[in-house]
Amino acid sequence: MKLTRLEIHGYREVAPGTVLTFGPTHNLVLGDNGTGRTTLLELISQVLRADFSTLRHEPFSLAWRVELPGMTLDMAVRNLPATADAVSAPVVPPRIALALPASEPDTGLHPYLEADVRLSGPDTRLRVRADASGLGCEVDGVSVWSRGMHWSVLDRTVWTLLFMGAQYIDRGLRERLRELLRRTFLLSPSRFDEALGTFERIGTHRYAMESHGDDVFPLGLMALPTWLPGWLRRQVEREPPREALEFAHHELERNFLARFVELAGFASGTMRVEVLERRDYEDGGRLAFGRFGFRFTRRDGVTLSQEQLGYGQKRLLSFLYYLDVNEDFVIADELPNGLHPRHVATCVDELGARQAFLTSQNPLLLEHVAFRSAQELRRSVIHCAVERGSGPERLRWTQPDADVATRLFPAWCDAPHGRGALLRTHGLE
Repeated sequence: MKLTRLEIHGYREVAPGTVLTFGPTHNLVLGDNGTGRTTLLELISQVLRADFSTLRHEPFSLAWRVELPGMTLDMAVRNLPATADAVSAPVVPPRIALALPASEPDTGLHPYLEADVRLSGPDTRLRVRADASGLGCEVDGVSVWSRGMHWSVLDRTVWTLLFMGAQYIDRGLRERLRELLRRTFLLSPSRFDEALGTFERIGTHRYAMESHGDDVFPLGLMALPTWLPGWLRRQVEREPPREALEFAHHELERNFLARFVELAGFASGTMRVEVLERRDYEDGGRLAFGRFGFRFTRRDGVTLSQEQLGYGQKRLLSFLYYLDVNEDFVIADELPNGLHPRHVATCVDELGARQAFLTSQNPLLLEHVAFRSAQELRRSVIHCAVERGSGPERLRWTQPDADVATRLFPAWCDAPHGRGALLRTHGLE
């Protein structure tokens, strides 16, 4: 799954009409302090999560494309004042629309979401739209389902709306969407921040599962390593749950804990997961887990908790954890902060086939970022600047033109240790 295009027609201080394209692997977000690099990473995170609940009370208009084998998704979200250009005909006829709760403030803005899904083999087009009147679903231009609703559409992600519509379409088409829905509902590519915010959040994660007969269901969305829910379920099925469960670094090949123990030079490591809730009821039950903690044993036998790790060790542990959570995307701000040069190289290598969006003022990161062609370099480099004139300042996000990319690419390949100077030469630092 790849994000290939983002159009910003209106978003805070960003210049309207900004169009960005993205490469399939490494994407570099460059620029001086205060030019919106972190803002862009946060926006990409919102787009990939398709969650705009934090923007309910401000105007914006965005469109983007996500591609994966056999499927293309074109999505648009806007929240604008009522004008002929901003507001479409109601998705659901007004006679069955339900008003928002009285507690919902009137912002004068009208939200609209649209997901246009094109599937190949055989060709099919699924369109889901939602606004203040309701939610509607079309297949190949024919309406198959609609309903009114009493909540703001920005309270739900685009993925949620797509899932709601998919329940009412042809079973064969629904099966073709299953993998997309599985991956997007698990998708939670938050920004890996420039300090220790990601490390501190690990201990706050919570996961719950509920059983009914032989079936087990996860509850809620969570930023967990993709293998962890399965491991927790096996522990519960193997023996009555204890007050806490422990995972040893060697139990699963190349998990984040094993990689950290290896890279940090420890003899062993364990992750402790507490059982926070245990509830039994007829034909089932519920378990909740959280308060993750870590302990590491040095080669001299000394044991350390996660609080006793050094700054760089905490950054390394949390980034490896982040990679185990996110199969498709990485959004990382100032990745080299606190890391030894060999660990920077390792972290870039660990990205694998994920699509990564990276910022760094440390030229060390640039030494490990590769492009396969001038065209890929052009799509994968974004320069952030501030446009100053007589009016309000604007964030201007641009990409190199074809001539600059053609001149830059051979030098980029030949001089990995001088890429910072190359970017300055071409006005892209």
